[in-house]
Amino acid sequence: MRNCLAFVVASLGLVGCSPGADVPAAEHAIVEFHSDLNAANFQKIYSAGDAELKSATTDAMFSKILNAVHSKLGLFKTGKSAGWNDNVTTGGHFVTISYQAAYQKGSAVESFIYRIDGNRAALVGYHINSDALLLN
Repeated sequence: MRNCLAFVVASLGLVGCSPGADVPAAEHAIVEFHSDLNAANFQKIYSAGDAELKSATTDAMFSKILNAVHSKLGLFKTGKSAGWNDNVTTGGHFVTISYQAAYQKGSAVESFIYRIDGNRAALVGYHINSDALLLN
């Protein structure tokens, strides 16, 4: 009986965590990110970001990084999720998505970290790996 009760309690704990809703919120935010990147709206991306992003870098530095991506890789063309992780910690609720991206001048593997608050996904971190960034 104790094992059954423990299983029920553990199952109820999982009900509050819904990757089915969290991952699409982050994926929608990635679509907005690439749209703003193509339009060179770097400050908009930074302004909409999480406080953790803003404590890690300045608007000016983040804009320089995004400008380098934009100028060296060109316009974002297409991409797809290559995997995700939905994680709830004492520090918050985070979704990390690995993304295979095709840009005008080359390909890239991007990693997006979003803090999920309800239906809102706020950018916490952005990382990009691309040979074209170095060669262009």
